[in-house]
Amino acid sequence: MVHPHGHFRIEAWTDADYAGNLQSSTFNLEKAVCSHGFFMMAPNHWDSSTKVLRRPFRLSSDSRTTIIVHIYQHSSNSSVLHVQVDTTLPMSSHDQKALLAQVARMLRISEKDEREITSFHDIHSEAKSIGFGRIFRSPNLFEDIVKCILLCNCGWDRTLAMVKSLCDFQKSFSKTPLKRSKKRQANKCDEKHLRSGDFPTWEELASVDVEFLKKQCNLGYRADTIITLAKLIKGGQLCLENFEEDKDFDGMRKKLECIKGIGVFVSDYVLTCIGDYQRVPADTETIRHITEIWKYYEEEFGNLSTLSPDSYRMVTGSTTNKGKRKR
Repeated sequence: MVHPHGHFRIEAWTDADYAGNLQSSTFNLEKAVCSHGFFMMAPNHWDSSTKVLRRPFRLSSDSRTTIIVHIYQHSSNSSVLHVQVDTTLPMSSHDQKALLAQVARMLRISEKDEREITSFHDIHSEAKSIGFGRIFRSPNLFEDIVKCILLCNCGWDRTLAMVKSLCDFQKSFSKTPLKRSKKRQANKCDEKHLRSGDFPTWEELASVDVEFLKKQCNLGYRADTIITLAKLIKGGQLCLENFEEDKDFDGMRKKLECIKGIGVFVSDYVLTCIGDYQRVPADTETIRHITEIWKYYEEEFGNLSTLSPDSYRMVTGSTTNKGKRKR
Protein backbone atom coordinates (compact mmCIF):
# COMPACT_ATOMS: atom_id res chain seq x y z
CA MET A 1 0.00 0.00 0.00
CA VAL A 2 1.34 3.42 -0.91
CA HIS A 3 0.16 6.59 0.84
CA PRO A 4 0.38 9.31 -1.84
CA HIS A 5 0.83 12.35 0.39
CA GLY A 6 3.26 13.28 3.13
CA HIS A 7 5.38 10.21 3.89
CA PHE A 8 4.34 7.01 2.20
CA ARG A 9 5.13 3.46 3.16
CA ILE A 10 5.29 0.23 1.28
CA GLU A 11 3.28 -2.41 3.11
CA ALA A 12 3.60 -4.94 0.30
CA TRP A 13 5.49 -5.01 -2.96
CA THR A 14 2.89 -5.13 -5.68
CA ASP A 15 4.82 -4.05 -8.76
CA ALA A 16 5.40 -6.18 -11.83
CA ASP A 17 8.59 -7.74 -10.49
CA TYR A 18 7.61 -8.89 -7.03
CA ALA A 19 4.26 -9.60 -5.42
CA GLY A 20 3.44 -10.50 -1.86
CA ASN A 21 5.06 -9.52 1.39
CA LEU A 22 8.59 -9.99 2.71
CA GLN A 23 7.69 -12.42 5.47
CA SER A 24 8.36 -15.58 3.45
CA SER A 25 11.46 -14.22 1.72
CA THR A 26 15.12 -14.19 2.64
CA PHE A 27 15.10 -10.41 2.83
CA ASN A 28 16.78 -8.58 5.69
CA LEU A 29 17.48 -4.89 5.08
CA GLU A 30 20.60 -4.64 7.22
CA LYS A 31 22.20 -7.68 5.59
CA ALA A 32 21.06 -6.70 2.10
CA VAL A 33 22.71 -3.29 2.47
CA CYS A 34 25.80 -3.91 4.57
CA SER A 35 27.16 -7.13 3.04
CA HIS A 36 28.64 -5.17 0.13
CA GLY A 37 30.96 -2.18 0.27
CA PHE A 38 28.94 -0.03 -2.14
CA PHE A 39 26.70 0.96 0.77
CA MET A 40 29.60 3.06 2.09
CA MET A 41 29.73 5.15 -1.08
CA ALA A 42 27.97 8.51 -1.41
CA PRO A 43 25.20 9.40 -1.75
CA ASN A 44 24.19 6.37 0.34
CA HIS A 45 24.05 6.86 4.08
CA TRP A 46 23.46 3.93 6.42
CA ASP A 47 22.50 5.04 9.93
CA SER A 48 23.98 2.32 12.14
CA SER A 49 21.93 3.35 15.19
CA THR A 50 18.50 3.35 13.54
CA LYS A 51 19.19 0.85 10.72
CA VAL A 52 17.87 3.29 8.14
CA LEU A 53 19.24 3.68 4.61
CA ARG A 54 18.97 7.23 3.30
CA ARG A 55 19.86 8.72 -0.05
CA PRO A 56 18.54 11.06 -2.75
CA PHE A 57 16.46 9.70 -5.62
CA ARG A 58 15.38 11.33 -8.88
CA LEU A 59 11.81 12.01 -9.89
CA SER A 60 10.98 10.27 -13.16
CA SER A 61 8.84 13.25 -14.17
CA ASP A 62 11.78 15.65 -13.67
CA SER A 63 15.22 14.07 -13.46
CA ARG A 64 16.77 17.32 -12.23
CA THR A 65 14.73 17.22 -9.05
CA THR A 66 15.94 15.02 -6.21
CA ILE A 67 14.20 13.95 -3.02
CA ILE A 68 15.61 12.37 0.12
CA VAL A 69 14.26 8.89 0.80
CA HIS A 70 14.46 6.87 4.04
CA ILE A 71 14.25 3.06 3.81
CA TYR A 72 13.84 0.90 6.89
CA GLN A 73 12.50 -2.36 8.29
CA HIS A 74 11.24 -2.42 11.87
CA SER A 75 12.74 -5.84 12.56
CA SER A 76 14.71 -8.44 10.63
CA ASN A 77 11.66 -10.69 10.27
CA SER A 78 9.16 -7.92 9.56
CA SER A 79 6.97 -8.33 6.48
CA VAL A 80 6.94 -4.56 5.98
CA LEU A 81 9.59 -2.53 4.21
CA HIS A 82 9.06 1.19 4.74
CA VAL A 83 9.99 3.85 2.22
CA GLN A 84 9.53 7.41 3.45
CA VAL A 85 9.94 10.50 1.30
CA ASP A 86 10.84 13.88 2.75
CA THR A 87 8.22 16.02 1.08
CA THR A 88 4.82 17.46 1.88
CA LEU A 89 3.90 17.63 -1.80
CA PRO A 90 1.96 14.84 -3.53
CA MET A 91 3.80 12.48 -5.84
CA SER A 92 2.24 11.19 -9.03
CA SER A 93 1.58 7.48 -9.34
CA HIS A 94 4.19 7.40 -12.11
CA ASP A 95 6.83 8.94 -9.82
CA GLN A 96 5.89 6.54 -7.03
CA LYS A 97 6.19 3.52 -9.29
CA ALA A 98 9.56 4.68 -10.64
CA LEU A 99 10.86 5.32 -7.12
CA LEU A 100 9.85 1.85 -5.92
CA ALA A 101 11.50 0.29 -8.96
CA GLN A 102 14.77 2.04 -8.04
CA VAL A 103 14.52 0.86 -4.43
CA ALA A 104 13.79 -2.70 -5.59
CA ARG A 105 16.82 -2.59 -7.90
CA MET A 106 19.14 -1.41 -5.14
CA LEU A 107 17.98 -4.09 -2.71
CA ARG A 108 17.38 -6.83 -5.30
CA ILE A 109 13.75 -7.41 -4.42
CA SER A 110 12.17 -9.45 -7.20
CA GLU A 111 10.96 -12.97 -7.80
CA LYS A 112 14.09 -13.68 -9.85
CA ASP A 113 16.40 -12.41 -7.10
CA GLU A 114 14.52 -14.49 -4.55
CA ARG A 115 14.90 -17.66 -6.64
CA GLU A 116 18.62 -17.07 -7.19
CA ILE A 117 19.33 -16.36 -3.53
CA THR A 118 17.33 -19.39 -2.40
CA SER A 119 19.29 -21.60 -4.83
CA PHE A 120 22.57 -20.07 -3.62
CA HIS A 121 21.63 -20.75 0.00
CA ASP A 122 20.74 -24.36 -0.85
CA ILE A 123 24.35 -24.83 -1.97
CA HIS A 124 26.08 -22.64 0.62
CA SER A 125 24.57 -23.18 4.05
CA GLU A 126 27.07 -20.85 5.71
CA ALA A 127 25.98 -17.97 3.45
CA LYS A 128 22.39 -18.69 4.45
CA SER A 129 23.25 -18.70 8.15
CA ILE A 130 24.76 -15.21 7.96
CA GLY A 131 22.20 -13.84 5.49
CA PHE A 132 24.73 -13.27 2.72
CA GLY A 133 23.59 -13.36 -0.90
CA ARG A 134 22.29 -10.06 -2.18
CA ILE A 135 24.85 -7.76 -3.82
CA PHE A 136 23.81 -4.21 -2.96
CA ARG A 137 23.82 -1.92 -5.96
CA SER A 138 22.70 1.52 -7.14
CA PRO A 139 19.31 2.76 -8.34
CA ASN A 140 20.60 2.64 -11.94
CA LEU A 141 23.27 0.87 -13.96
CA PHE A 142 25.18 4.02 -14.92
CA GLU A 143 25.97 4.75 -11.27
CA ASP A 144 27.13 1.14 -10.81
CA ILE A 145 29.47 1.36 -13.80
CA VAL A 146 31.06 4.65 -12.73
CA LYS A 147 31.57 3.40 -9.17
CA CYS A 148 33.26 0.28 -10.54
CA ILE A 149 35.57 2.50 -12.60
CA LEU A 150 36.43 4.48 -9.46
CA LEU A 151 37.54 1.30 -7.68
CA CYS A 152 40.52 0.88 -9.99
CA ASN A 153 44.17 1.48 -9.14
CA CYS A 154 43.67 3.23 -5.83
CA GLY A 155 42.92 2.63 -2.18
CA TRP A 156 39.43 2.46 -0.75
CA ASP A 157 39.73 5.86 0.90
CA ARG A 158 40.52 7.46 -2.48
CA THR A 159 37.53 5.71 -4.07
CA LEU A 160 35.21 7.05 -1.37
CA ALA A 161 36.62 10.56 -1.81
CA MET A 162 36.16 10.54 -5.60
CA VAL A 163 32.57 9.32 -5.35
CA LYS A 164 31.80 11.99 -2.75
CA SER A 165 33.35 14.64 -5.00
CA LEU A 166 31.11 13.61 -7.89
CA CYS A 167 28.04 13.90 -5.67
CA ASP A 168 29.15 17.33 -4.45
CA PHE A 169 29.71 18.36 -8.07
CA GLN A 170 26.22 17.16 -9.04
CA LYS A 171 24.61 19.86 -6.90
CA SER A 172 25.40 22.37 -9.65
CA PHE A 173 22.96 20.53 -11.95
CA SER A 174 20.04 19.90 -9.61
CA LYS A 175 16.97 21.91 -8.86
CA THR A 176 15.87 22.80 -5.34
CA PRO A 177 14.55 19.61 -3.73
CA LEU A 178 10.89 19.28 -2.87
CA LYS A 179 9.78 20.96 0.34
CA ARG A 180 10.53 18.80 3.34
CA SER A 181 7.93 17.75 5.83
CA LYS A 182 8.07 19.64 9.13
CA LYS A 183 7.33 16.34 10.85
CA ARG A 184 10.64 14.91 9.76
CA GLN A 185 13.36 17.53 9.87
CA ALA A 186 16.86 16.18 9.33
CA ASN A 187 18.94 15.63 12.43
CA LYS A 188 22.60 16.65 12.63
CA CYS A 189 23.72 13.26 11.31
CA ASP A 190 21.41 13.62 8.30
CA GLU A 191 22.66 17.10 7.56
CA LYS A 192 26.29 16.03 7.62
CA HIS A 193 25.92 13.04 5.32
CA LEU A 194 23.03 14.08 3.06
CA ARG A 195 23.94 17.65 2.22
CA SER A 196 25.87 16.54 -0.88
CA GLY A 197 24.07 16.12 -4.17
CA ASP A 198 22.83 12.96 -5.81
CA PHE A 199 25.09 10.86 -8.01
CA PRO A 200 25.34 12.57 -11.43
CA THR A 201 23.47 11.09 -14.38
CA TRP A 202 25.02 10.36 -17.76
CA GLU A 203 23.03 13.28 -19.18
CA GLU A 204 24.73 15.63 -16.72
CA LEU A 205 28.24 14.28 -17.25
CA ALA A 206 28.02 14.09 -21.04
CA SER A 207 28.11 17.89 -21.15
CA VAL A 208 31.12 18.30 -18.83
CA ASP A 209 34.66 19.09 -20.03
CA VAL A 210 37.06 16.27 -19.20
CA GLU A 211 39.84 18.48 -17.89
CA PHE A 212 37.41 20.42 -15.72
CA LEU A 213 36.07 17.18 -14.20
CA LYS A 214 39.59 15.92 -13.54
CA LYS A 215 40.44 19.06 -11.63
CA GLN A 216 37.09 19.49 -9.91
CA CYS A 217 36.77 15.91 -8.61
CA ASN A 218 40.39 14.73 -8.66
CA LEU A 219 39.53 11.71 -10.82
CA GLY A 220 42.72 11.48 -12.85
CA TYR A 221 42.49 9.33 -15.99
CA ARG A 222 39.11 8.03 -14.80
CA ALA A 223 37.49 11.29 -15.89
CA ASP A 224 38.27 10.45 -19.55
CA THR A 225 36.69 7.01 -19.16
CA ILE A 226 33.57 8.34 -17.44
CA ILE A 227 32.98 11.16 -19.95
CA THR A 228 33.51 8.75 -22.85
CA LEU A 229 30.95 6.38 -21.31
CA ALA A 230 28.43 9.20 -20.86
CA LYS A 231 28.87 10.43 -24.44
CA LEU A 232 28.46 6.92 -25.87
CA ILE A 233 25.16 6.59 -24.03
CA LYS A 234 24.06 10.04 -25.22
CA GLY A 235 24.97 9.18 -28.80
CA GLY A 236 23.03 5.92 -28.72
CA GLN A 237 26.05 3.63 -29.09
CA LEU A 238 25.33 2.21 -25.61
CA CYS A 239 21.83 1.56 -24.31
CA LEU A 240 22.02 0.50 -20.68
CA GLU A 241 18.30 -0.19 -20.43
CA ASN A 242 18.54 -2.77 -23.21
CA PHE A 243 21.45 -4.48 -21.51
CA GLU A 244 19.49 -4.88 -18.28
CA GLU A 245 16.29 -5.99 -20.00
CA ASP A 246 17.81 -8.32 -22.59
CA LYS A 247 20.61 -9.66 -20.38
CA ASP A 248 22.99 -9.49 -23.33
CA PHE A 249 26.01 -10.18 -21.14
CA ASP A 250 28.51 -10.95 -23.90
CA GLY A 251 27.45 -7.92 -25.94
CA MET A 252 27.73 -5.61 -22.97
CA ARG A 253 31.14 -6.98 -21.95
CA LYS A 254 32.51 -6.42 -25.45
CA LYS A 255 31.18 -2.86 -25.66
CA LEU A 256 32.42 -1.93 -22.22
CA GLU A 257 35.91 -3.30 -22.80
CA CYS A 258 36.20 -1.23 -25.98
CA ILE A 259 36.18 1.88 -23.81
CA LYS A 260 39.66 3.00 -22.83
CA GLY A 261 40.04 2.63 -19.07
CA ILE A 262 37.57 -0.26 -18.71
CA GLY A 263 39.23 -3.63 -18.43
CA VAL A 264 38.23 -7.14 -17.44
CA PHE A 265 37.83 -6.35 -13.74
CA VAL A 266 35.40 -3.48 -14.30
CA SER A 267 33.38 -5.30 -16.97
CA ASP A 268 33.08 -8.40 -14.78
CA TYR A 269 32.05 -6.28 -11.81
CA VAL A 270 29.42 -4.46 -13.88
CA LEU A 271 28.05 -7.72 -15.25
CA THR A 272 27.52 -9.07 -11.75
CA CYS A 273 25.35 -6.01 -11.12
CA ILE A 274 22.90 -7.17 -13.79
CA GLY A 275 22.95 -10.86 -12.94
CA ASP A 276 25.89 -12.51 -14.72
CA TYR A 277 27.90 -14.46 -12.15
CA GLN A 278 29.90 -16.63 -14.56
CA ARG A 279 33.05 -14.51 -14.20
CA VAL A 280 33.58 -13.31 -10.67
CA PRO A 281 35.45 -9.96 -10.59
CA ALA A 282 38.68 -10.71 -8.77
CA ASP A 283 41.52 -8.46 -7.68
CA THR A 284 43.97 -8.55 -4.80
CA GLU A 285 41.25 -7.31 -2.45
CA THR A 286 38.92 -10.13 -3.55
CA ILE A 287 41.62 -12.67 -2.74
CA ARG A 288 41.97 -11.11 0.71
CA HIS A 289 38.22 -11.60 1.20
CA ILE A 290 38.41 -15.22 0.12
CA THR A 291 41.06 -15.82 2.76
CA GLU A 292 38.75 -14.72 5.57
CA ILE A 293 39.52 -11.01 5.37
CA TRP A 294 35.84 -10.14 5.94
CA LYS A 295 36.02 -11.95 9.26
CA TYR A 296 39.22 -10.03 10.04
CA TYR A 297 37.48 -6.73 9.29
CA GLU A 298 34.71 -7.50 11.73
CA GLU A 299 37.17 -8.65 14.38
CA GLU A 300 39.15 -5.45 13.86
CA PHE A 301 36.30 -2.95 13.44
CA GLY A 302 33.20 -4.75 14.74
CA ASN A 303 30.05 -5.44 12.73
CA LEU A 304 30.40 -3.37 9.54
CA SER A 305 26.75 -2.32 9.71
CA THR A 306 27.49 -0.51 12.98
CA LEU A 307 30.44 1.54 11.69
CA SER A 308 30.35 5.31 11.60
CA PRO A 309 30.68 6.66 8.04
CA ASP A 310 33.82 8.46 9.18
CA SER A 311 35.44 5.01 9.58
CA TYR A 312 34.58 3.64 6.12
CA ARG A 313 37.91 4.69 4.61
CA MET A 314 39.72 2.45 7.12
CA VAL A 315 37.96 -0.70 5.91
CA THR A 316 40.24 -2.70 3.53
CA GLY A 317 43.96 -2.84 3.18
CA SER A 318 44.09 0.76 1.97
CA THR A 319 45.45 1.91 5.34
CA THR A 320 48.12 -0.77 5.45
CA ASN A 321 51.47 -0.71 3.72
CA LYS A 322 49.88 -2.59 0.82
CA GLY A 323 48.08 0.63 -0.02
CA LYS A 324 46.90 0.21 -3.60
CA ARG A 325 45.08 -2.67 -5.18
CA LYS A 326 46.35 -4.09 -8.46
CA ARG A 327 44.12 -4.89 -11.38
